[in-house]
Amino acid sequence: MSPVSKRALRRATDRKRANAILESLSKGTGDVYESYRALYGLWCSNNSAVQELRPLFRIPGIEPDGTLSVTDEFKKTVRALAGEILPLVSDRAAETR
Repeated sequence: MSPVSKRALRRATDRKRANAILESLSKGTGDVYESYRALYGLWCSNNSAVQELRPLFRIPGIEPDGTLSVTDEFKKTVRALAGEILPLVSDRAAETR
């Protein structure tokens, strides 16, 4: 059996982090702003590992790398998208174990 490459390990780690953040968002326990920024950080550093996050950064009127206005609508949209994305990230995270 060959050892796990650094790239594969980083990919799995980023997917697990994204899964945990999405789970807290979808449950309503995670701070929307901090979680959104953390997910965007994962996206910027390793978007090939977390392609499922793309819809979060394509919200009309929201510039993820700019100033965010954390309105109730923004919170509602991010939490809803997190709930939709979570099963996709969870399924793929299980495949990498």
